[in-house]
Amino acid sequence: MKAPFLSFRDFCIRAYGGPVYRVAVDAGFTCPNRSADGSGGCAFCDETGARSPVARSAGIEDQVREGIGFARGRYGAERFMAYLQAFSGTNAGRDERRAVYDLVLGAFPFTAFSVATRPDCLGPDAVEDLAELKERADIWVELGVQTAHDRTLAAISRGHDWACSRRAIERAAAAGLRVAVHVIVGLPGETRDDWVATAEALSPLPVSGIKIHNLHILRGTALAGLYGKAPFHLPDEAGHAEAVIEFIRRMPPDAAIMRINTDTAPDRLIAPRWRLSKGQFRDRVIRLMNERGVRQGDLRGGGGG
Repeated sequence: MKAPFLSFRDFCIRAYGGPVYRVAVDAGFTCPNRSADGSGGCAFCDETGARSPVARSAGIEDQVREGIGFARGRYGAERFMAYLQAFSGTNAGRDERRAVYDLVLGAFPFTAFSVATRPDCLGPDAVEDLAELKERADIWVELGVQTAHDRTLAAISRGHDWACSRRAIERAAAAGLRVAVHVIVGLPGETRDDWVATAEALSPLPVSGIKIHNLHILRGTALAGLYGKAPFHLPDEAGHAEAVIEFIRRMPPDAAIMRINTDTAPDRLIAPRWRLSKGQFRDRVIRLMNERGVRQGDLRGGGGG
């Protein structure tokens, strides 16, 4: 079934000559939105800070070696992207950042290097440090934008506003970095009109990729304490499929659709509980778009509702 959108795999084939497999690396960076004891943080985020289960507490070289060995053995992988995933990959002193980036890129000849971070952790110095690496690999920045609505960002204790997100996207792209944005569907108080407005706010910006997450209520988070007390609109599979289609239709045709739903280990997840697997959900989105004759970017610029 042909997808009416640009998958990350197809993006990589076009850009790099073949599929690229991520190697998650935990550099030990933290989040500026948390206290020294680890408390606080965004309302939806637990103590793992989106740390991949593949990343270990071992040294960076060992993490790289393990990740590459796994991808080669399981997928026959030939091209790799190093991915600083946990917490904020630019939240450190400049010397420490540069040392970590150099260590990662020195451990293996990566095709690409991706750093996940927050808009308020991507100032001019951080962008400059990443731009200096472009001769060694294609550099991506993954930004946790989440929503374009300041009221929601305040409600989830995000610690920055939409203007900060927009500046970070434009600053990174102007330096020649590829920018992938993360958004969340189903944040407290938001409805279809809100996430459509977020998609339309992102549409004209220079993004190379997008990850669309459905909100998960995780154990040990501030949202877990509110769940059942505050109004939540957690879309089911059908509702989230419609939201994903709304986003895809407003994204630039050359931007990679990198993710369309959230993965969480069952023991950490309170809600929602879906019946469809990740692959089944993707097939549903593709089938609906093909049946309707819609495609990525066909509503870009507000050409429909």
